Amino acid sequence: MPLAPRSPTRRHWNALEAYLQPIQGEQMEIEEFLEIWAVTREELAFICDCSVTTVNHWFSQGEHRRVPTDKHKQRLALAHHIWTSVETEPAHLRVLREMYHQKRRKQ
Repeated sequence: MPLAPRSPTRRHWNALEAYLQPIQGEQMEIEEFLEIWAVTREELAFICDCSVTTVNHWFSQGEHRRVPTDKHKQRLALAHHIWTSVETEPAHLRVLREMYHQKRRKQ
């Protein structure tokens, strides 16, 4: 039997704000991101929530060249933050998260 939806408490909002804090107002240039992470253009499109065509325009020369928007740069910063955090995450937190996801799938 599913539980009724819960309203987030101030504690929940504080935790979310603390998690998002590293990227508020922070952006990452595509060149900087690609110096750290080896991803394909398809993966960049997924991370930045845009089309592969848009990503291809970032790398083109001439009149069709585009630059990533602030939103794209923020998403790159977020991906970098999450991936870096996962690498330094204590093993017990990883186990707890996996247990939580397994429990949710069984419901």
